[in-house]
Amino acid sequence: MSIVVAALASTAVADPLTVVSEAPITQQGATRFVVHSDRLGRDYEVTVQLPEAKVFLPGQKLAAIYALDGGYGLAGSNSVFLGGRAMMAPAIVVSLRLAPGQPSSRNQDFTHHPFTVDGKTLGGGGAVFEAFLLQDLKPFIEAKYPADPASAVLFGHSLGGVFAANVFADNPNAFAGYIIGSVVVPRDPGLVDRIAKATARAHGQRVFLAVGGAEDSTVSEKRFMGQGFTALTAAFKASPGVTLQAKSYAGENHLSYYPNLMLDGFRFVLPPTVPVDLPYVPLSQSALARYVGAYALPDGRTLTVKPGFDNLLAAQVDDQPSVYWLPNGTDRFYAFTGDLDVTFDPSGLTLTGRGAKVRAERKPAQ
Repeated sequence: MSIVVAALASTAVADPLTVVSEAPITQQGATRFVVHSDRLGRDYEVTVQLPEAKVFLPGQKLAAIYALDGGYGLAGSNSVFLGGRAMMAPAIVVSLRLAPGQPSSRNQDFTHHPFTVDGKTLGGGGAVFEAFLLQDLKPFIEAKYPADPASAVLFGHSLGGVFAANVFADNPNAFAGYIIGSVVVPRDPGLVDRIAKATARAHGQRVFLAVGGAEDSTVSEKRFMGQGFTALTAAFKASPGVTLQAKSYAGENHLSYYPNLMLDGFRFVLPPTVPVDLPYVPLSQSALARYVGAYALPDGRTLTVKPGFDNLLAAQVDDQPSVYWLPNGTDRFYAFTGDLDVTFDPSGLTLTGRGAKVRAERKPAQ
């Protein structure tokens, strides 16, 4: 007993923690802009989160997710996690929200048609916000980053879901994928019919539609979310041009299912370019040594392949960061952090990634 008392006494008089350093955290790979839209007359905060995947081939592109409401601060980091572990295709996440200090415009921006609440008419500016998104912001992002216009995704929840659904109704092919959560159908009574008609113009769009199973169970959240979910599910199924996954999260309310909406939605609309259970084919160090060397890329740069840790190869283009290649077949490797398939042959190698296929010839040994 005396030993225990002594230990407790020692703990009580121990020196407090010393703070060695303190600084704000900056998310790696993220850049934040504040942009002014002349079209809307407002400032918007745009956070661009890059994935772990490194783009180093000419013409190589990445998918891009445009997340409304700033992605609630979750979209970018979760995309990095999923993409870096081959659970979704690596994507650039563009999180968009009204800049701090600006007067609220969510009702105006996210609704294409005016609606009435307590006798007051609101909204109706969605078409202008859609033009800002498609004609101003999207080209701005695609000019600054390797964002693939053909692999863009729109992500909206609640009124943001109303907006995303209206964009689909206007032009299904504006985005390759849509993540739509908790659509408040009474805010736009004609939306369901417009969606059903628009599906005939869709060409392979992937749509993830979701709702919290308990959203309509309380007075504060009795907004007919379940009714809208059921009606929109039927509308999106009107054409084979849409690949739909519709999911109701049992027991979850309007906001509690949002993390699952994001994680499941990202994985559905941007499935990984390789299977999650990608085969791993261990190779001996002598077998790996066959691939080591310098390879000439068509643009004059040199791709250097070296032994990596464990059974991996490390590949580097000039002075860019190394990308690790996992052996997954005869003369074949896959780069998780580059989203590239690599195939070797006696005279060189071929790299294939989203939007790019490049041949590199082996250089003579020095």
